[in-house]
Amino acid sequence: QLGFMEHNLVTGNEYRIAIVGAGPAGLSAAYFLQERGIRAVVYEAEGRIGGKSFSILNGDNMNEMGTCYTTRSHTMIKGWMKANDISLKRLGEARFDGQSVYNYVKQGPGAPLPLQVAKFIRKAGALRKAIRVRPDDPQVMQEASLSTIEWVRALNTPKIELAMHRIQTTQGYGYVDEATIGQTVQWCDFQYLLSGVLNDLHMPEQGWTTFWERFARPLDVRLATPVIGIDRSGPKPVIHTRDTEEEFDAVVSTIPMQLFTAIADASPLEQRVADSIDWKNYTTTLIASNDWFTGHQVIGYSRASKDSSLRGAILGGRAEGESSDLGGRLYVTGQFSDGLNSGELREILFADAALHGFTINNVVFQKTWQYFPQYRPEAVASGLFGDLRRVQGHNNTWFSGSTFSHELVSSVVSRSETVVHDMLIALEQESLALA
Repeated sequence: QLGFMEHNLVTGNEYRIAIVGAGPAGLSAAYFLQERGIRAVVYEAEGRIGGKSFSILNGDNMNEMGTCYTTRSHTMIKGWMKANDISLKRLGEARFDGQSVYNYVKQGPGAPLPLQVAKFIRKAGALRKAIRVRPDDPQVMQEASLSTIEWVRALNTPKIELAMHRIQTTQGYGYVDEATIGQTVQWCDFQYLLSGVLNDLHMPEQGWTTFWERFARPLDVRLATPVIGIDRSGPKPVIHTRDTEEEFDAVVSTIPMQLFTAIADASPLEQRVADSIDWKNYTTTLIASNDWFTGHQVIGYSRASKDSSLRGAILGGRAEGESSDLGGRLYVTGQFSDGLNSGELREILFADAALHGFTINNVVFQKTWQYFPQYRPEAVASGLFGDLRRVQGHNNTWFSGSTFSHELVSSVVSRSETVVHDMLIALEQESLALA
């Protein structure tokens, strides 16, 4: 029956679908719909596409201020890049506290690293499956609500604890003593772990922004068109912008739930999901310096990564080329910045530079992102993962984006593919029931 429905979805009803947000989640959802013969309308409030994928060009240097890497999990995205004439270059050597990431991780005590990795992957996979199959089981909810560090220490895998400094916190995915393990296992699988520890990461030479611009050419994307209201009081949802009012069969929201509840008459379930999430802020700063690191491309600092009380401290940096006009060698730094204003961030940035023994000649560009939707532990323990599933299709509305997956583009795209699949089956079942 499923195959029959999928066949009819391509050749049958021409559903009208609205997508809110033209980041990776919204663009990939529109792509998956178009593959099935359905041309969605994508509404984007800003005058550009790509969401947190944001590249800027300085001379001959392409500087990524948001999304930066592809991992071993980005198989589909890499295929799309190839189809759009985007070439990938492997990230240069990464060091953590002055040594290779692999050496930093393996210095931890306990069993050899391969055994600890195998133990972590096995247990993480079991928890991920339990959350998917039994999201409302009290034991599953309780385990999922533990912090990453609590869970890893209970597993007796101290080398993995060190690995998390690099692959979780330095990447902006929350402090290990704050982010829940239920959320961590959603994205931290074997391929990602290998990518981080072995530094098997690549970056698009033409930039993430260029990639998404090329990817979106065949799609109906309406830039600088914020959705100011979603009316779901009738049989079909109606999208309101400043200039238009259009009815659709379904809506896919890829924006943060807090933004969605501000433009729609949220149900109690939708509001509960929104209230269960604390968005973190992450600031990337392009600086020029003549005396920071050379000879490798990436550096990370455990000092900032393992101590959540040092909010605002430099987590690490990435070499981004050189420009005499801008003041020297270019680097992008990362800081957790929630609760800090621009003046405080700048003060910490310069103080940390002095602490690590380098001088900042010029702050070229700075961008603060609403980044990483951190699930509240008490919400996870009370059934958040079940709510994330139950809210799908609620009032003809479906949800994708990092709130429902993770900041990793591979996770976001995978979630959008699932959402589109489930949404079209639900719409087809509704059409068959009305026939």
